[in-house]
Amino acid sequence: MTNDDRFQSLYRKYYKRMVRFYVLSFRVTEEDAEELTQDAFFRFLEAMDEYRGDAEWGYLETIARNVAYNRIRSQKTAKRGAETVDIHDRNAIPEPAAPSEPDYAQREEAAMRSKHLRDAIAGLPNGSRECIQLWLNEFTYDEIAKFLKITVDAVKSRLRDAKKILRVRLGDANALPEVEE
Repeated sequence: MTNDDRFQSLYRKYYKRMVRFYVLSFRVTEEDAEELTQDAFFRFLEAMDEYRGDAEWGYLETIARNVAYNRIRSQKTAKRGAETVDIHDRNAIPEPAAPSEPDYAQREEAAMRSKHLRDAIAGLPNGSRECIQLWLNEFTYDEIAKFLKITVDAVKSRLRDAKKILRVRLGDANALPEVEE
C-alpha cells in the first residue's frame, strides 16, 4: 500500500471521528472542528514518513491534540500581544525590525533537541505526557487541571514526575524550561 493509499484510507476512516473529538474535547463549533481536522490531516500527511502504521487513532489523536494546543496558544498570544493605537496616528506603527535568524547550524541543533524531546515525551505515561505537553505550550496549572479534569496538585505531581523522567532520558538537567507558578 502506498503512502497516498494509506493516507486516503485513514482519512476516510477517521475524519468524522476526529471532528467529533474536537467538538467534544475542545468544545468548538462543527465548522471549527472541521478546520482543525483538515489541519491535523495536513500535518499527518507531512509526517507520513515517520508513521510506522500502528496505533492509527492514537497517532492521529496526538497530532490532533497538538494542532488544537497550537491553535489555542496562538489565540492566547494574539490577545495578549494586541496593542491599541489611534487609527489616525501615522507614527503609531513602527517600522518592523529586520529579523535576526539563527544560522543553519543553530537551527539544526535546535531541531535535533526538539526531536529528542518529542521522542522522550512520547514515551511518558498518558497522564504525564498530556500534562507536560500542555505545560510546554504555556498553559497554567489551573488551565491544565480544568482541561484534564484533575486537581492542581495532581498536575504538579505529574509534571514533577515527567520532568524527572525526561531529564534522565535526555541526560540534560537544563533540557526543560524552569517556569514554575
